[in-house]
Amino acid sequence: MSSLRVALVGCGKIGQKHLQALVHRRLFELVATVDADLDKASAAAVAFDAAPYDALDAALRDFPDLDAVIVATPSGTHRMLVETAFRSNKHVLVERPMALTAADARDLVEMAEERHRVLAVTQFNRLLPSVALALETYRQGRLGRLVQGGVAVRLSRLQSYYDAAPWRGTRSMDGGILFNQAIHAMDVLLQFSGPIVEAFAYGAILTHQIETEDTMVGVLRAESGALLTVEATTSVADGNLEERVVIIGDQGSLVLGPTIQQVQFWRVPGDDEDEIREEINQAPARAGWHSHADALEDFARAVGERETPKLSGRSALHAIEVIEALLRSAECGIPVALGQPAREHQA
Repeated sequence: MSSLRVALVGCGKIGQKHLQALVHRRLFELVATVDADLDKASAAAVAFDAAPYDALDAALRDFPDLDAVIVATPSGTHRMLVETAFRSNKHVLVERPMALTAADARDLVEMAEERHRVLAVTQFNRLLPSVALALETYRQGRLGRLVQGGVAVRLSRLQSYYDAAPWRGTRSMDGGILFNQAIHAMDVLLQFSGPIVEAFAYGAILTHQIETEDTMVGVLRAESGALLTVEATTSVADGNLEERVVIIGDQGSLVLGPTIQQVQFWRVPGDDEDEIREEINQAPARAGWHSHADALEDFARAVGERETPKLSGRSALHAIEVIEALLRSAECGIPVALGQPAREHQA
C-alpha cells in the first residue's frame, strides 16, 4: 500500500500520540501540521519535514492533493473541522467523540456517505486483543444471550488536570466524563449489547470546579432486553482505579479488568480460564501510541482499498446517542427513550 498524504490537526497531548504512531507505521506521509498555537504545529512538523499552519483552511489550500485529515483537537471543534475536510473532499480520521451531539454526529456520517469519503473514529479499544477475543467468543454464541453487563470507569483527575487546559471540563468543548473519559469503555459494551432503547442516569460535580459532571451513574435497557450499568468518575483520590467491562450471558460470563486490556474473569464453557488470562495478561505491554497506530492502520486500509473501516463513523454513532440520552436523563430526572428529540444541556 503506497503512503497516503495526510494533515494532522491538533498537536497537543493526543496529537502527540498520532505523531508517534505515524513514526512507527509508515502508512501516511505527514505533509502538514495544524494547531491554533503555531509554535506547537511548528514543533510537530520538524521530524516529518512537514509544513506548519495555524488553520486547516490554509493547509487544504496549499496541499490540494492531500488524501486525508486527522482531527485530534478538543471535542467541541470536531464537527467544524471534519466538515471543513469533507468540503475539500478529504477522508477523515477523528478522535473520539466524533461530535458532542448525536445530531452533529449523524450529519457527519451522512456527509461522508454522500461524498463517498471514509470517516473513521478512534474507538480503538475494539481492536485490543482482549476485546477482540471477547467479542469473537460472544459472536460465536458461546456466552449465550446477553443478560446483564456494565462498565466501571473510575479514574483520578486532579483539579490541576482541568486547569492545565481551559477547554477541559467545559460543556461546549469537553462534554463531561462520559464523552471524554468513559466513551471508550461504553463503545466496547455496545458492541455486545446492540441497540439501547432507554436510559436513566444521575450526574453530579462532586470534587472539581468544572462545568460538566465528574461523576455519573446510569442504567440502560437494550432492545434485546438486557440490562446494563454505567459508572464513571474522575474523583478517585489516589491514582486510577479501574476501567472495567462486565459481560454476563445466560451460558457464560467474562470481565475485562481492572483495565480493558486485561482479563479478570473468563467463565466460558470449554475454555481454560487460567490459560486465557495468561495469554492476554502476560502479553508484552503495549506502548501508549499502539492503539492510535491500530486506528491509523484500519483507516489507511479503508482509504486505500475503498472499504468500510472497522472503526467507521456510523459504527461510533450509537455511543454518542446513548451518552446524550444519559445526560438528558440526569438533567430532567426521568428515563429517556432513545430517539426523542435532543435539547441543549445547561452547564
